[in-house]
Amino acid sequence: MKKLTLILILILSVGCSSKTKTQKAITEQKTELKPPFKNQGEQEDFWAQEFFKNEYKKQNHERFIGKIKILNEYESLDNNGNFITNANEISFGNRVVKINLTDNKFRSIFENGILYPDLISEKYFKIWDLEELTFLNNSPKIKKFRMFVNMPELIYTQVFLLELKNEFANKKTDLTEFIKNAELTFMKRAWSMI
Repeated sequence: MKKLTLILILILSVGCSSKTKTQKAITEQKTELKPPFKNQGEQEDFWAQEFFKNEYKKQNHERFIGKIKILNEYESLDNNGNFITNANEISFGNRVVKINLTDNKFRSIFENGILYPDLISEKYFKIWDLEELTFLNNSPKIKKFRMFVNMPELIYTQVFLLELKNEFANKKTDLTEFIKNAELTFMKRAWSMI
């Protein structure tokens, strides 16, 4: 009887063992961009990486406190075939900025007064894109961006690099919430596109 009980215990313990295999967690290690580059995009990402590394000094920019108004809205289709509302112009008090963003989700950076004309130039200009540099974002509290600006007095498009910081953000914070509570902690003209 003792032998039978022992055999049953062995069979049950083997039969009930976990079928899940444990594996060592593989964590993605952030790699620094280095030449040679496969294309112009990789080259520009490298320039952005080096610019932040060499030129970054924390800044404190206040939000725009005047009236912000969306002008000339129009609808277009996004990549998924959904209609989205775009703004062709945004007024900040008595100044108007033309914007043309590839990704409309960044429009709230302007609508919330984080970015506004006086931070960029005293003269007229047009923003024709803003993109997040996700490869430079090491913390959920910080997001870095590249912005393309056309200024009539300059022949070439100007590239600005900027950083937004949200002390309350975590990995689960969506972009809308991140921007709502963010502050502009760095912005500087980086280079001209030739």
